[in-house]
Amino acid sequence: MNKGRTLRLGAAAVMVGALCFISGCCKKITGDSSEGETLPASGSATAAATGNTPKEDPGPSVTISAGTLVAGTPCQKTPRITNEELEGVNIQMGEFTIDAYPYPNDPSQSPRTGVTRDDADSLCKARGRRLCTELEWERACKGPGNTTYPYGESFQASKCSGSSNLLKPAGQYDACASAFGVKAVYGVVWEWTASEWGRGGPGGMATVRGGGHQNPAVRHRCANGQSRSPSETSADLGFRCCGGPFNPATVHLELDKRSPLVADPGVDPTLAARLMQALPSDMRTVTGFIPTIDRVWRWHPRDNEEMIVARYRAKRASGVGEFFHPVVFHLCGNSTVRPAKLRGPVEKMLNPTVGGNPQRISVQVETGSDKGEVQFTYHYGNVSVTQPTWVKQGNSLSVGTRLVVPGVKLRLPGKRAR
Repeated sequence: MNKGRTLRLGAAAVMVGALCFISGCCKKITGDSSEGETLPASGSATAAATGNTPKEDPGPSVTISAGTLVAGTPCQKTPRITNEELEGVNIQMGEFTIDAYPYPNDPSQSPRTGVTRDDADSLCKARGRRLCTELEWERACKGPGNTTYPYGESFQASKCSGSSNLLKPAGQYDACASAFGVKAVYGVVWEWTASEWGRGGPGGMATVRGGGHQNPAVRHRCANGQSRSPSETSADLGFRCCGGPFNPATVHLELDKRSPLVADPGVDPTLAARLMQALPSDMRTVTGFIPTIDRVWRWHPRDNEEMIVARYRAKRASGVGEFFHPVVFHLCGNSTVRPAKLRGPVEKMLNPTVGGNPQRISVQVETGSDKGEVQFTYHYGNVSVTQPTWVKQGNSLSVGTRLVVPGVKLRLPGKRAR
C-alpha cells in the first residue's frame, strides 16, 4: 500500500480479491503519472449485500502532500467574504488523496448530480473512499503555494469558464486545474463536503465547494463556499471523493455583528498619524496649510469587517480657509490600506450616513454653489466611489473671497477661480 493511502475492505471484499488474484482477473489501476496511483474500490453496498462484490474503478486520484493550508482569505487580500471565510489561518494538514474530477471521476463523463449528501457519501464509500472535508477541498484547490485561484493569484476568466450545460464531460475543464493537479474544480458543479456550515445561523447546513457560474471573480476563489441543506438534490450539485486519513480541522467562524456606522467620540492621535501616513505625499504636506484627520467613523458593511471613514481637514496656517476630503481606510495588522478617496477636496463635508444597505454610505459635499452626494460602496473588500462631476482633481481648493489655496493669489467676489 502506498504511503498516505488507506483502503477500507470488508471480509467479503478480501475474499473476492483473493479469488480475483487466483483467476488472474485483477488489474492495476493508475491515474495520470503526475497525479499518482489510484486505489481499487471495495464494491457497492448493494453488491456486498448479495455476496457479489465486483471491483469498481475509482478513477484517477491526486496525492495531496502534508503541509500548511492558509485557510480563508488574509485581510490584506481582495475579494474576500468576511462573514464566510477564515482570515488566512494557518492549518497543518496531513497527506490525503482526492479524485482528479467530480464523481464519477471520469473525464469522458459529465458529473453526477441530483444526489443528497448522504447519497454522495455512500457512493464514495462504495469505492473505499469518503467525502472530502471542506478544508481538504480548499487545500487541494490552493496547491502548495496557497494561491487565491486554483491556477494562481490573478483571476483569469478563460481558465474555469464553466457552462450551464452540465452534460459536458468533466475533461473539458482540464484548464481549471490546481498546482496539485486537481481538475474541473470550478465552473462545473458545486460539490458536497463532509463539513457542516460553521458560520453561525440556525445550524444543520452542510458546506459545498466549487461551482461558481455566477460572479466567478469572487466565487472561483478556493476559499469560497456555500451552505446547502444536506437533503437537497439539484442539477448543479455533485461531489468528489477523498481517501487517506481524515483531516479533522473545521471552519468555526464567530460572526461579529455591529452597527453599520459608528462615530468615534474623538480621534486617537496614534490612529490619526497612521491614517495620515497612508495618504499621498501631496496630502500629507500642503504649503501654507495644516493637514489633520479630525473625525473618524467605523463602517461595518458586513459581519467581521470594519472600514475607517475619516474626515481629512486642511486648515490654512493663517486661520483663513480650509478644505476637506472624505477618505476610506482599512486596517490590517500593521498595514493600512486606502481603498477610496475623492478626486480632490471640497469646501464642506457633512457627516456620513447609511441607509437600508449597510454596504453603502453617503456623504453630502459642497463647494461654492455646487452641492452633491458622494457614495462609497463596499464590494467584497473593495470600495468604489461615486462623486459629483464638479469635484476637481488636486490637493487644494479656492472658493469665493476666502483664499484656501497655497500661494497669495486673490480673486474678485462672485467669480470662481479656475
